[in-house]
Amino acid sequence: MIRWGMVGNSHDASLAVFENNRLYWAALSKDFSDVPNDPDPNWTMLEVARQSFGPPDEIIWYERPFLKTIRQFTAGQGWLWSENNIKKYLARWGISAPIRYTTHHLSHAAYAYYTQPNDNCAVICLDSIGEFETLTMWHGWNGELRKVYSQRYPHSLGLFYSAMTQRVGLEPQKDEYKICDMAAKGDPLRFYRHMHRDILDSKIGKVFTTKVNLHRGCRWWKPELRKEQDMYDLAATTQMVFEQAIQDASYKVFDSTNSHHLALAGGGALNKQGVDKIRKQWESIWVPPNPGDPGSCIGAVLARTKTKIVSVDKRWYQKV
Repeated sequence: MIRWGMVGNSHDASLAVFENNRLYWAALSKDFSDVPNDPDPNWTMLEVARQSFGPPDEIIWYERPFLKTIRQFTAGQGWLWSENNIKKYLARWGISAPIRYTTHHLSHAAYAYYTQPNDNCAVICLDSIGEFETLTMWHGWNGELRKVYSQRYPHSLGLFYSAMTQRVGLEPQKDEYKICDMAAKGDPLRFYRHMHRDILDSKIGKVFTTKVNLHRGCRWWKPELRKEQDMYDLAATTQMVFEQAIQDASYKVFDSTNSHHLALAGGGALNKQGVDKIRKQWESIWVPPNPGDPGSCIGAVLARTKTKIVSVDKRWYQKV
C-alpha cells in the first residue's frame, strides 16, 4: 500500500511517501516552488511522488479539519468549513484517494517519538495551535503513545512567542528565529514584571497561561516603546519567559513519565537556546528534522502505523 502523509492548507505544505510502512521520500513544497512557507502542494512535487512510487492508495492528513473549524468559529473567525474541506481541497491537484485524519498534536508527537531509538521516551509538543490544543506532553512506551498533559487554546506559548515577534516589528510565523539574536542584546528583566502584570497568568498545575488571547498579536501592548533598545529588551524578556516555560514543561513531563529520554516537536523545538536549558536533565534529547508542521507529513502516518523509523535523513530528500 502506498500512503501519503500530507500537510497543507495553512503553511509549510509537505508530503511523505510510505510503502508498506516504510518511509521512502519526503519533501517540502517551498523547495519546489521557491515560495517561502508555501501553504499548498506543489504540482512538481506531486508528480515526482506519483512517477517515482505510484499514486497513493490512502492519504493521511495531519490534523482534523472539522475540529479546527469549530475552534475557529469559537474564536470568532467565522464558519470556515468551505476552506477546511480537505477532500475538495486536494481534488484541485487531482488527488482522490481515501483520506484518513489524525490530530495535530498526535502527528507532532508521533514524528518525535517514532523517529528516535528509545522505547521509553517522554515527548513535549510546543506548538502555536492545533485544533484546540497548544501544548501537549506524551509518554512513549512499548511502541505506544499516551497523552499525559494537554493545554488548550487560547493559552499558548507558541502564540505568545509569535505575538511578541510581531510586537518587536518582525513577521509572526516566520521571523521567530530572530528573537534569540535580538535577545542577546537586551535586558530580560526590564519588562519582565510588566509582562506578568499585563499578559501572563499563573494557574496551578498549568505550564503556561495568559490573561489575554494573543492569537491576533499584541501590537497594542506598550505602544510608547519604539526605540531599537526597547525592542531588544522585549525580545530578551520574551526569550526568558519561553525558557522558563520549557523548563517547567520538562520537569512536569519527567515527573509524569519517569523517562530519561526526551523528544521534542512543534515549532518551539527549534528554539535551541531554550532546549539547551533542559539538556542536563535528560540522558538524551531528540529534535527531528523540521520539527514544526512540515514534519507532520511523516508524523501523521506514523501516528496510524506506530512504526519506528530511526534514520530520518536531515536533508529529507534529494531533488529529482
